[in-house]
This record gives sequence, structure tokens and C-alpha cells, in this order.
Amino acid sequence: MKTASGTSEANMESPLSAGAAGAARLAGLATGLGLGDRSGVCVDTFRAMTHSWGAATAGELPESDVSSDGSPVEFAVGFDDDPSLQFAVEALRPGDCPVDRVVSARATMARLVRRYGADERRWAQVADLYLPEKPATEHVAMFGAEVRQHGDAQFKVWFYPAVGGPERAAELCERGLAAVGLGAAWDAVAAHMPRGERLDRPVMFSLDLSAAPEARVKLYFRHYATDAGRLAELMASYPGFGAGPVREFCQVMAPEAAADLSAQPPVTCLSFTGARPAAVGGATVYLPMWTYAPDDEVVRRRMNDALAACGRASAPYERALREVASRPLGTGRGIHNYVAWRPGPGRPRLKAYFSPELRHADPAARYALDGQG
Repeated sequence: MKTASGTSEANMESPLSAGAAGAARLAGLATGLGLGDRSGVCVDTFRAMTHSWGAATAGELPESDVSSDGSPVEFAVGFDDDPSLQFAVEALRPGDCPVDRVVSARATMARLVRRYGADERRWAQVADLYLPEKPATEHVAMFGAEVRQHGDAQFKVWFYPAVGGPERAAELCERGLAAVGLGAAWDAVAAHMPRGERLDRPVMFSLDLSAAPEARVKLYFRHYATDAGRLAELMASYPGFGAGPVREFCQVMAPEAAADLSAQPPVTCLSFTGARPAAVGGATVYLPMWTYAPDDEVVRRRMNDALAACGRASAPYERALREVASRPLGTGRGIHNYVAWRPGPGRPRLKAYFSPELRHADPAARYALDGQG
């Protein structure tokens, strides 16, 4: 099924390269969100970030950790008073191995510094920690860019703290915070793992690649053997949360799973800045959607309900979804990777994370309890 923004590789005799397919959807998303005059910025940045694999088809690439079907790219759209378009890609190349991905990550960062002036100060402080010569994880780094109506593209990187072995993930998070001058944040991070690092697992360490005072360091956690009530209790102490809104969000987006979120662990994120290193600057809840709804049409209806509950218009989301989807929504699931919720100074903010499904629909659950992720 062909769309305005691209064609599913599964339906093509001569599949597009992964880079071409991603760039086409990205340009369509920019137009659909009213960022049409920034589409050139989006596509140029995307091509620079996918230099190592853009010419290959998805089938020629190793399975990525970025999207639920293994696609090496994910799109995210933030629905607030200043809509944003974000994309994330993994640093990899055809036929590579984890050692090669360390090389690809360093090369991607060098390209962002050289071409766009991305700030490398914090990167340099943790790169040797998270990009060792012999990583213990299959995946080592993802890069992201966010574009709004005004200003330059903003870059970020996500590292995998289990790169030194899953048993050392928390240790590497603590060392990473100390390396960037945020050692005082560790008490807040430790408090966010009340059941220990096996069940409340730190899985990503992220840096805004910016020299701005508000540049963030973020830690992401997967929460195993949990439910909406436990998740709400965990988040209740953070500004703007309370127990009620998180439980309600889970009930709207995953009503059949709110009492048991063990099939696919939800994710939370804490952010910190240098201005207040000991304080949590922001917190976010992410629900995985590729296992908690029968198909993407059901997710679409639930997303519209969630937007209405937040006082947000559904039109931007609907336009974005049309640009990403390459098949009828009711025929499968997997276009929606995650939906994120966090409180704002006014209305809550929702963010939808989309897979381009360059590999397949209906992805299986990922990140088993005793796996590395």
C-alpha cells in the first residue's frame, strides 16, 4: 500500500533503501505538522546521521533496537503548544558487530560536531565509559535530533549502561552521572529503583548534546513485574504527577493490561540539569503499545481519547499517523512504539513514538526480564 510519504518495503519489488524510506516519511511528517519549511533541515540532518547505513535496505541491516520491529529509525511527535518532530537512529552498518558499532557511534558523533556544531563536552566525559573496546551488549548507542518551527536542530545521544555487563548497569549510571558533574543526582536515581535494579532496571543514559544551561542528562528505566498502580505509586512524588493521572493514562491507553504490565515493561525517565544536580528536573512515563492493543486502529482511538483528556487537539496526531503508516491500521500493530505522558506547567504533554515498519508488522514482545535490555 503506497502512501504520500513512502511505500512499505514488504510490498515493493525493488525496496527503497532504509535511508530513502526514512527520509520520505520524515519530509511528510514535517509537512503534516506544519513544519514544511523545516523539512529540508530534517532530511539533511537525517542523512548525515544515517551515513553508515542509509544506502542499505532494511533487510541488509542487522536488527536494530530503535523500533519494535528492528527498524533502525523511530519518529516521535510531541503534542504541546510548540509541536516538535524528533527522530532517533542507531549507529550501525551492514554486517557489523558490537565492536564495529562502537566505531560507528564515534564516527557519527564526530560528524555531528563537524557539520552542526553539536556540543561534545559531556560526550567526551563519558564516551570511554559507554563505548568500550569490547562491549557486552549488542547495541551501544542511538542518536536523536529534534526540530521545531524555529531554531537549530537539537541533538542527543543514548548510551546503554549494560555495555559493561547487565550486572554493572547501575554502577555505570552512577559513574556516568559523576563524570558529567551530576554525582549528587544518584540518591534520586537510587530512590527510583525501590525494588532493586533487576526489576526497576536502568537501561539508557542520555545526553543533550548542547552547551545550554538547560541541557539535560536523562536516565531511563524499565519496570518489570508491575501494574498501573505500582507505576503510579512510583511516580507520585514527582512534580505534577500524583497517583491518579498515571493510573488514568494507563487505563486509557492499555485498559486490558493496566492490572498487569508484565508482558512488556513500561519505561520511565528522570532528567537532571547542572543548575540543580540533586533534583529531578522532569519525569516521564512511556507505555509500549505494540503488545497492549490488538491493532494500530485501536491505538489510534485510544490516543485520541488521551489527547482529549489532556485538552489537546487530535488533528496533528492524525496527520502524523497518516504520514508514517504504510498499511491500513486495522491489519496489525507495531506502528505505535510508545506513547509518553508527562505533566506540564499547564496541560499535560503527550508524545507518540512511531515505527516506519521497514522490516515487518506485528513485532513480538522484547526485553525479557533476564535479558540484557
